Amino acid sequence: MKKSPAVRKIFVLCSILFLAGIFFASCSKTEDSSFMSGMESIDIFIKNGDSSEAMRLLKKYEKKAYSSFARLGIYRRYMTLGEEKRAEKVLVKGLKKLPDNLELTAVYGHFLLRHGQLLKAIDITKILEGTKYGSIRSEALMKKLLQNENLQELSKQLLSREISSAYYDTYVGTNDSRWLRNCALIYLLRGDYGLVSSLQRELEDSQDALFWAYVQYDSGNYDIAVRNLEKVRSPMLRGSAALLASDAYMMLDDEESAEANREAYIADAQKTGAKIQPSIYVNSSLYAFRHEQYRKSYEYLIDALIAEPDYIPALITYGKLSWKDSQPLQMSELEKALRKTSLRTNKMREYDERPKFTIADALYRMQDTLERESKAGIKHNDDLIVERLSLYLKDNPELNLTQKTAAIWEELEQNELGTNLYPAHLVQFAVQKFLSWGLIDEGRNLFMNYIDAKFDLNYRKKASEAGTTENVKTDIFGGEKIETVPVIPESVARLAFGDRAADKSDRMEIWEIEFAAYFSLLEKNISAAKRLYEYVLFETGGVKNSNAKGNINSISPLAASSSAANLAMIYSSSGDRKRALSLYTLAAGKSKLPEVKSKLLYRNAKIQVDMGDLNAAKTSLRYSLSLDMSNADARLLKRQIENK
Repeated sequence: MKKSPAVRKIFVLCSILFLAGIFFASCSKTEDSSFMSGMESIDIFIKNGDSSEAMRLLKKYEKKAYSSFARLGIYRRYMTLGEEKRAEKVLVKGLKKLPDNLELTAVYGHFLLRHGQLLKAIDITKILEGTKYGSIRSEALMKKLLQNENLQELSKQLLSREISSAYYDTYVGTNDSRWLRNCALIYLLRGDYGLVSSLQRELEDSQDALFWAYVQYDSGNYDIAVRNLEKVRSPMLRGSAALLASDAYMMLDDEESAEANREAYIADAQKTGAKIQPSIYVNSSLYAFRHEQYRKSYEYLIDALIAEPDYIPALITYGKLSWKDSQPLQMSELEKALRKTSLRTNKMREYDERPKFTIADALYRMQDTLERESKAGIKHNDDLIVERLSLYLKDNPELNLTQKTAAIWEELEQNELGTNLYPAHLVQFAVQKFLSWGLIDEGRNLFMNYIDAKFDLNYRKKASEAGTTENVKTDIFGGEKIETVPVIPESVARLAFGDRAADKSDRMEIWEIEFAAYFSLLEKNISAAKRLYEYVLFETGGVKNSNAKGNINSISPLAASSSAANLAMIYSSSGDRKRALSLYTLAAGKSKLPEVKSKLLYRNAKIQVDMGDLNAAKTSLRYSLSLDMSNADARLLKRQIENK
């Protein structure tokens, strides 16, 4: 078949291009061969000590170095000849032509490091982050970090993304798991739990397994933590592993596996004579007590206290169990009769004859520890102080109100940290007790003075006590005037307490915010109470974003249900019924006491009636009365609705 002129032209053009390709490829191969031959010649001259001829050829072939590897070849030979400036120029020119080349960047970064140009090295090696050459950038960052003598600035840098990345890159470059653990620690300190959990690699040894078990536990991956802990073989780490495994199983609602893990550890340690961590004994003691294994519970807790007489969790646990042990056993008349005969069961015999936790022994042990700490100048544990005082008050019900109040004030004074300053948990306990006994003013004064002192908010009270005055600028009818007036009286300062506290809410503990809000309500400072309650309910406990759209979907797990109920009452009084309804529902769900749930559901029903939703109100009231049949308000409202 005869080809057309157009086809012949295309055929000829393609042939020319094909031949050209062969020609250029041949030229490229020839040039590469020529370049390599030139490098070999240069190496021979260098080996023979003829540096001048080697330099002449290097300058010639430097112009023909187009690829990154060719440039690196020229660089290496310049460095061999001691021509560092020329060598650096080769890299600089190469990076201008090939700015994203990792090999050239890595070599130049290394060059800058060796010449102490850390800032330039850090800037140049940015593209190496996360690559196989990342360790070069890591070295630059670490050296720069070590030069910083400002400890405050240094601590910020240690938690930076750059440093965590540097640790990771060093791990990639060295395959040393210690660098990866350093990287993980920074993520943990920054709270990046989701990201840090994904860093885990193949576990190298027991130490590695325990570390990543802690990481996965803190990240909420309790099942992975348990699997990691199964690989802890070192006897020295078995105690920590058993304790963490116990906690992880508890988070997985597997109490039996938690106890089985502790029991296996205890049995193994007793065989080998290894020291058993007292926390293991305490947890197993509590488990045994809950499952009516009273003798084992007692023996475990005593073992913990023999090993460490001043171990606070064991002392507190002993106190709590001694109170439970002091309560009369609930028995039927038949059981009482059987107990006096030979027909009593083994379970009855075991209970009657077992050693018991006694309140007198608990108080003695606690006091003994507190006295030893005082002599040694050791700060007392807040929880131990509170547990001892609480146990003393419960064990002496015959004390009148004055005596109980005096006992609390005596404890406060003995543990005073400064003017109006006491251990936080002791203040919390004291205020709660004062309020439960109806001593509102006593509780309020203690709490307000404590908060004012703790956060230095009482400047006006100090001035008032000193008899000083203030110069106040006034603007009457357009004319400025300065008057000398007394500082605001204490009654007004007390009214403004809620506003002072609200300004410091981000620095306060949850219970402090809730009490500040409650006392603001008592003083009718509704705006301050609202600010404080909203902060504790919606700004703590990780729920800030869940209510971002304005609807109340959740409240802080750290807040008390009473805080939700009080804020709901504020919303309801201001006409915000929808938000009040949501809060009452959430507060009822959070409450544990049936009587409290019943009251909250009654309040829910009242709002539903006001909103005209009678069917919903009836449902709330039925649920309310099922929880507490004695709720007269709920019964009355139900009758009123039914009569409509």
